[in-house]
Amino acid sequence: MHASSLQPFFENFGQAGAPHASGVNSSAGGQLEQVLHASVDAPGRGILLRSPRAGFGKTHLLELLRQSLAGTHEFLPLRPLDGRHVDPSAAVEDAVRRLTRQLPASGGLTSLDLHARHLLAHGLQPLVTSGEVPCQDRETAATALHKRPVETFDFHHPQAVTAHWARENFEVLGPRLALEVSQLTGCSLNPVAFWVAALFRYAVASPEHPGRAGTLMETAANGADAERFGTLLALLSRLRRVVLVIDDLEGVHGDPDGARRVAGFLAGVRQEAPRADLVVSVNDDVWESAFIPALSGGLLDRLSEKTIRLDPLNVDQIVALLASRGHGDGRQVLEKLQLSSEDRYARKVLRLAAEWLEIHGDQTEPVPQAEEETVVEGGQE
Repeated sequence: MHASSLQPFFENFGQAGAPHASGVNSSAGGQLEQVLHASVDAPGRGILLRSPRAGFGKTHLLELLRQSLAGTHEFLPLRPLDGRHVDPSAAVEDAVRRLTRQLPASGGLTSLDLHARHLLAHGLQPLVTSGEVPCQDRETAATALHKRPVETFDFHHPQAVTAHWARENFEVLGPRLALEVSQLTGCSLNPVAFWVAALFRYAVASPEHPGRAGTLMETAANGADAERFGTLLALLSRLRRVVLVIDDLEGVHGDPDGARRVAGFLAGVRQEAPRADLVVSVNDDVWESAFIPALSGGLLDRLSEKTIRLDPLNVDQIVALLASRGHGDGRQVLEKLQLSSEDRYARKVLRLAAEWLEIHGDQTEPVPQAEEETVVEGGQE
């Protein structure tokens, strides 16, 4: 076996990672999934995912969870620049980029199309019910907005009367929609009005138009601040659970000022989007050297309403980890590594195994298979 089959040692959240080893970090994964399994209108949680040091598999676990909950949750990574501060424009651009990826078998529609249509339906429904928007059959129209928002606001279907009426009257309708959505979400009117107008333009544009996602990204990122980003999360969380994940925080090690900036941004976003969950993935040394000295007790508590820890691997987990990276019998490799208690985490195990195999080659013996009996004529062997 070549050592390269034990790669990668490093992974990035949001990208396909290495194969998962059954049992590795299963307890922490179960706890995290249980916390995130909440109804769409439940308050968000501040979740602290900690490990004794880097390499325990936090990023791998988060990516596995993202794939598992993809049907009900919107996972959005937040990438701190230099590990020390968060750029709101970059955060908005990254979120829009992910939300504008085409859905499978959707005819070019994206997750953001669905969010936009639901948002417009939520805003229009009270205006129809109150009679402010003229309608021949008020009850039927309100029911359609409530139960079939995606079809009702299909701007590209010739029979979607409500969608076409809204497009023709948006100059007057837009401010009223923004006011209703602002009251619905509790967000400030100005950022809500910005997103209502931006998402409306995006939803109206043809899915085949090559520049519609880029135009939205450019518009949304220009002059973005924490309030605009938080408002986007608040709007998204009306439809699905939104999970904001911040990883790669090694840059703030020993830097309380950097930790204070990151935490201040996160607190502001959570205030704007109270339904969104926040996962802070961090090593013990970073948390203790930067966040604890920098933050008040209240802010620490808000970031760690639920703390989940990754533990060192046991023998069975190490064997499963080695086997998942292409080795038939991880137990034989483990016996040759002579790991200390400090070595029992995923990255170190894989690195030591790769180094050993690079030097010695694959000297593990194949598992013997039972020999088949040869039966000759007359029933004799």
